[in-house]
Amino acid sequence: MAKQSYFQSRYLAHKYWGRRPWYVVRGLIQENTNEGDLVLDSFCGSGTTVIEALATGRRAIGVDLNPMACFITRVTAAYADVEAFSDAFERLRAVAQAPIDRLYERDPDEITVEHWFPDVVLPYSPFGASRRGLKVSHLFSKRNLAAASFLWHAIHELECDQTTRDLLRYTFTAALAQFTKMIRAKKEGTGWYVNAYRIPREHRENNVWHSYENKFKAVLRMKRESNELLGRVSLSVEPPSRPEAACRIRCGSATDLSFIPANSVDYVFIDPPWAIKYFDLSVLWCAWMGFSLPFEQEIFPHETEFEEDMARALRELARVLRPGRSVTVNFATRYTEQINALRGAIERSGLEWVGTQAIQQDQLSFVQRQTDLALKANYLLTLQKSGEAAATEAVPVTAECVAGMIHALLNRTGPLSYDEIFQHLYPEIAQRPLHCDILSVLRQSFQMVDERRPYAEPRWAVRA
Repeated sequence: MAKQSYFQSRYLAHKYWGRRPWYVVRGLIQENTNEGDLVLDSFCGSGTTVIEALATGRRAIGVDLNPMACFITRVTAAYADVEAFSDAFERLRAVAQAPIDRLYERDPDEITVEHWFPDVVLPYSPFGASRRGLKVSHLFSKRNLAAASFLWHAIHELECDQTTRDLLRYTFTAALAQFTKMIRAKKEGTGWYVNAYRIPREHRENNVWHSYENKFKAVLRMKRESNELLGRVSLSVEPPSRPEAACRIRCGSATDLSFIPANSVDYVFIDPPWAIKYFDLSVLWCAWMGFSLPFEQEIFPHETEFEEDMARALRELARVLRPGRSVTVNFATRYTEQINALRGAIERSGLEWVGTQAIQQDQLSFVQRQTDLALKANYLLTLQKSGEAAATEAVPVTAECVAGMIHALLNRTGPLSYDEIFQHLYPEIAQRPLHCDILSVLRQSFQMVDERRPYAEPRWAVRA
């Protein structure tokens, strides 16, 4: 698949984190299913698995605990009248553009915020706010908060059908970060530049209407593309359960798929969170949408319950999957504790681990580009339902074992980066208990041969 195919309008309109290449997901669906088969993603995020399953003539179920993920997936999948959407946007322009533009001609101290806005406290975390007590409203200048609240009010006062209103709300949330003080003054573009709520020392105050209008153009392209790709797909937002619908979306936990009958799913693709806390990063959107986030149920690798939560989620997949069918798990971490937790969860799931392969990212994320220790490749773990997997006593991988494997590898290839070394090692060690940290082994037993360069990992070699 050509690299430029990575960019598709249906996945560019609304920011979301951790999307996998759509053509990799589509290829896996086509390899593991036939037209009419049922595909499930119980960590569906913004819907790549759901959309690509529908695009290839399959049926799809998407489940996610995050209501914003379900909203993005639903709006992308639902057929919409683009002419009605364009007409609604022009009527919204007639109501909102001039009053918003006038705000930028006034002294900010004289502006009053006259409409509702969310006053939710942002989570304090590496993915949330940098200080305790920061609220959603604190991310906006007073002028932009007044403009955003006016626009949100106007969207809900506009006469239109619900599908069109959802597209207008989708456009608002897609542009929302551009309304905030998180946009750096000296950077090209208007993007949310870090995976956290950080206000740079120098920031821009973008015109809310202009940002909304620019995002409308991207959403219109998205909807034209998804309409053509999917057609008028029958869509059910559950509960109640509608098994006959080609596309079913449910906001709920991956650990409870009781609405899906046993032995009814033909293929599963999941991409659980590995490095990003999606709930913390979704508060900005969810606060405006009025969505509640059940933080206590979120599955996250750095929580003590991670292995148990993943085991429960995988057991549910084993229950609903047809015998002989496969689950693909996207895996992306180098932390020993998480590697072992996932392996333990798989052992307890009743699924048999049958393969591991690396996939390269054509387009690296912000974290991958700017963090030395971020994985530059993801791993696809293939599990299969073939009855209860026989328990085997796996030989642990010790520091001495890892050092020997790396020594043999570097003698064969010459110097490699940590990422390249991990890519070679992981398929060989994935199914065994890991009793060491690979990076620590490198630091103790090998030498760094490159000067540190921006956005590039140093390389490691056998000590002379």
